[in-house]
Amino acid sequence: MTSAWLLAPLLSLGPTPPLVHSEQLVVVLTDDWDAPRGMLYPLSRQGGRWVLWGKPRPAWVGRSGLGWRSDPGSPKPPAPGPLKQEGDGRAPAGLLTFDELWGYADKAPDRVTLPYHKAGPLDRCVDDVKSPDYNRLVKERPDSTWQSAESLRMPTDHYKYLVVLGYNRSQPRPGAGSCIFFHVAPPPEQPTAGCTALPEASLLEILRWLAPAKHPRLLQLPRAVLPQVIRAWQLPPELATLPGPASLPH
Repeated sequence: MTSAWLLAPLLSLGPTPPLVHSEQLVVVLTDDWDAPRGMLYPLSRQGGRWVLWGKPRPAWVGRSGLGWRSDPGSPKPPAPGPLKQEGDGRAPAGLLTFDELWGYADKAPDRVTLPYHKAGPLDRCVDDVKSPDYNRLVKERPDSTWQSAESLRMPTDHYKYLVVLGYNRSQPRPGAGSCIFFHVAPPPEQPTAGCTALPEASLLEILRWLAPAKHPRLLQLPRAVLPQVIRAWQLPPELATLPGPASLPH
């Protein structure tokens, strides 16, 4: 599918840097807009500086790569690139929150502190752009009127652990994209329909590290636009030292 492309001037998010209250940052960098695979860097704020926590690890994004956030309230992109749209196979580029964890088990894994919900057989994420429940998590009922939705209880392990990311949620814009998750990439690892996925062991490490009190954020970008984003969004200059996936051993 095709995506709209946007050319925008450098714009700031405002006088307050977006990570001023955050102490944890997960960065996913890809080689270009269309790359379905990237490298994930967990960073922790220590003594006023951001340092790498653990080692970089591979991550999958959308089968078509990344696209700038296009949901209400998202900042204007500081560099050219595709805009995220429903069904385009792109994961959203930009800053995102880790909102809540869903899974197949009765309770969250040990040492995981994100709010947890057990996914039941009727739990759905609605991706019908014409539905008033678009991009909302709902229970399927006999009188449900939406025409399309994803089950949060898949027959595979993709959603064994699933973090709902803060994209297009508070006032969903129809067509901006839905059901954007941070989830398991079971073997054989493959790109997603628009989410970000890690092998289960890597995902669990990140989930146990994330602390809601530290206001963790996810930053996803092609490596080439990182310098522009750092300037425009007042992000930590240390991020400029992160290598792209192409420069790391595979």
